[in-house]
Amino acid sequence: MNIYKQRVSELRTLMQKNNIDAYLILSADPHLSEYLPEYYKNRIFISGFTGSVGTVLITQDEAFLWVDGRYWLQADKELQGSGIVLQKQDVKNTFTKWLEKNLNTNQILGVDFALCPLSLKKDLQKTCKASLKHIDLITPLWHDRPALPKERIYEHEAHYCSYSREEKLKLVRQKMKNLNANTHLISSLDDIAWLTNLRGNDVDYNPVFLSHLLILEDKALLFVDSLKIDSELEKKLNLDGIWLKNYDEIITDLKKLQNTNLLIEPLKMTALFIDSLDKSVKIIEEINPSTHLKAAKNAKEIAHIQDAMIEDGVALCKLFAWLEEAIENNESISELDIDTKVSEFRAQSEYYLNDSFATIAGFNANAAYPHYKATKESFAYLEKDGLLLIDSGGQYKNGTTDITRVVPIGKPNEEQIHDYTLVLKAHIAISSVIFPKDIAMPLLDSITRAPLWQEQLDYIHGTGHGVGYFLNVHEGPQVLSYFSPVLEKTKAKEGMLTSIEPGIYKVNKWGIRLENLVIHTKVENPKNTDFGEFLYFKTVTLCPFEISCIDTNLLDKKEKTWLNNYHKEVFEKLSPKLKDHPKALAWLEKRTKAIS
Repeated sequence: MNIYKQRVSELRTLMQKNNIDAYLILSADPHLSEYLPEYYKNRIFISGFTGSVGTVLITQDEAFLWVDGRYWLQADKELQGSGIVLQKQDVKNTFTKWLEKNLNTNQILGVDFALCPLSLKKDLQKTCKASLKHIDLITPLWHDRPALPKERIYEHEAHYCSYSREEKLKLVRQKMKNLNANTHLISSLDDIAWLTNLRGNDVDYNPVFLSHLLILEDKALLFVDSLKIDSELEKKLNLDGIWLKNYDEIITDLKKLQNTNLLIEPLKMTALFIDSLDKSVKIIEEINPSTHLKAAKNAKEIAHIQDAMIEDGVALCKLFAWLEEAIENNESISELDIDTKVSEFRAQSEYYLNDSFATIAGFNANAAYPHYKATKESFAYLEKDGLLLIDSGGQYKNGTTDITRVVPIGKPNEEQIHDYTLVLKAHIAISSVIFPKDIAMPLLDSITRAPLWQEQLDYIHGTGHGVGYFLNVHEGPQVLSYFSPVLEKTKAKEGMLTSIEPGIYKVNKWGIRLENLVIHTKVENPKNTDFGEFLYFKTVTLCPFEISCIDTNLLDKKEKTWLNNYHKEVFEKLSPKLKDHPKALAWLEKRTKAIS
């Protein structure tokens, strides 16, 4: 029997014993992180689907997995034999709508509240007729479950930090005061890492550590495995008003809170924590103040980010020069080799620590999976003519990078060149726009897609996401996607770091995505000042686009000017760093020549 089919069967037996009619398995940990420690990969354990997001629902008769368009092809392949049916998630098809339609008042829906956002619990209580029950049915089934990580926690060097811990806590407490809150609970790991100027290795790719932070008026309590922090660092934290408590003491301490106004963010807080509170605690629901504070990078952080982009650009020039030579010499190169090499070249930088996400290196048809990941069991060699998509990024002490480029292997055909040029036009369209400060960013997405819509083409993922500062590569609150709702927190602010990554994906053919990171920058010397402040996207990623894949006849004068100016800047900033690497310098020089 398929191992996942067997696990679903065992889960159904537990459901019967506990009178559970339907059981919901979320992609989550107690911190509601995107990337999870191995210990919390419940959804992968039960379904075999390895994508970063997805929701499983099990009843006695049916089993479903809901995933968005990025993962439809991957999920269809990975669910084979499991008995779990793929649900193609979109606005009309969500697991919450299924629950609303199919469960009745006599039934019980089980969910582990320790992994369930408070906001989702509230939604389910409103829309789902069934009763909700907090229950963990995965732990009894998972006998060889990995242990929680024990990685050491370290300081983000003061040289790179925008503010001290004391200054950051002061800023947050001022925001708390404005909201009439005297206590603030934070479980989101990026917020905690930013506030404490600490970093860790508990989660793949994101330099964070498992912890909770309770900010009181006179001190802050950091709930963490104390073995991860050495005594010298603990003394420093104490001097800055931060005191350590055991990671698993958080529920006990929350139960002790009384007669206080507690600030939480419902989307970043689990239902179990709130259910543990005394009735005298008044809940104030707002976005975590640290989220906006860390999203708007200051001048010091931006300068460091720009330096990190130079390091990253140099590594990519070396990668592509190596690849070009290897292909010319008829070497056997696979997608796995690309994954290894891109990390090797980044590691030559003294600032580099590790990758910022799992490298996507997809050749031809594999690149049609937006989140494809080559494995030892399934990968392709770069053979014959085609397109290679490489989406990769690095964690540097001075910044986090994320970039996608597509390069030809052999000679690209007319349709590939046409598609590449359209994606480039979409990229240039949004990169060139000037927009009002505080506009909700989902409203800008149609500008990106217009060149593709003109030819009745589109892509099934967002155009951009926020990026942290030596933190999570996916980090809000901003999101550049018309799939996302227009919310107060998605407003464009000066200093935000955002990705721009339009694409075209043709099943069984190829995938093309072109991605840069941009800083939201104030317009200098504005033509008018009566209509508020305006911003533009200042590109900080430094790596040329592939001129051989561009049909210049499809570009207008403004687009050619944008491309030539960008390539000029790329060459000026990267070439001095490549003087001792003549092959990489020659590769760069060839690809940054002006087009007419």
